[in-house]
Amino acid sequence: MIKYDYKTIQSLQHTKYRNIYNKFIIEGKRITESALKQNIKIGPVFCTDSFLGENNTWFKKIHNRGILVKIIDIKTFAKMSKTKSPQGILTICDIPKNNRPNLTLSKWIYLDKISDPGNLGTLIRSCAWFGIKNIALSPQCVDPYNPKTVRAAMGAHFLVTIQKKIDLSIFKETHKIIAANLDGFSASTYIFPDKCVLVLGNEAHGISDRSQNCIEDYIFIDKIGSGNSLNVSVAGSVLMYLMMKS
Repeated sequence: MIKYDYKTIQSLQHTKYRNIYNKFIIEGKRITESALKQNIKIGPVFCTDSFLGENNTWFKKIHNRGILVKIIDIKTFAKMSKTKSPQGILTICDIPKNNRPNLTLSKWIYLDKISDPGNLGTLIRSCAWFGIKNIALSPQCVDPYNPKTVRAAMGAHFLVTIQKKIDLSIFKETHKIIAANLDGFSASTYIFPDKCVLVLGNEAHGISDRSQNCIEDYIFIDKIGSGNSLNVSVAGSVLMYLMMKS
């Protein structure tokens, strides 16, 4: 049973303790609203007295659901928060169970050794925006419940299913596996099959050798202007759009 004191909540900034307690932190009014809208179990809610005073009407949503609210001082809140300028509200959620991927589902994004939590959060946010519900992460991906990832995703965690520590090879018999490479087909004219997996690789090193062995088709984004490359979250978002409109 988790003890809801500030030291325990502070420990959830680290992967080890998120795994022990099976909980993660969400911080800020907007992400908390997203959780409430999707009927995600949250609580308790920790907030400063000033935040409560400025959001009395909004807190009726919290009280109407019977969620415990704990008022804490600004200094204690700052110890619990990882943001530079915290809004004064955070809460915790359960980490969903990591079930085996449902291979009957048609469209997947596979993230291979993504190491930057901000990029991972942005990719999760883009998946939600483009209607991609299913995300699989390789064993070496950054933790999707890292506070920086959660902030970057802006509530998208509650709109998608995230499967951790998945080997790409499990999709070989059921889906066409596609990845970005300049030697491939133009993504703007590529016809995505009904059942496919789009693979996005590590920011610095690209797609791992193990995953490369599973890829059937390569696609690239046409360069109209200049520059060396696109950030993985930008490139991934463009490819997601093309995949879902195909």
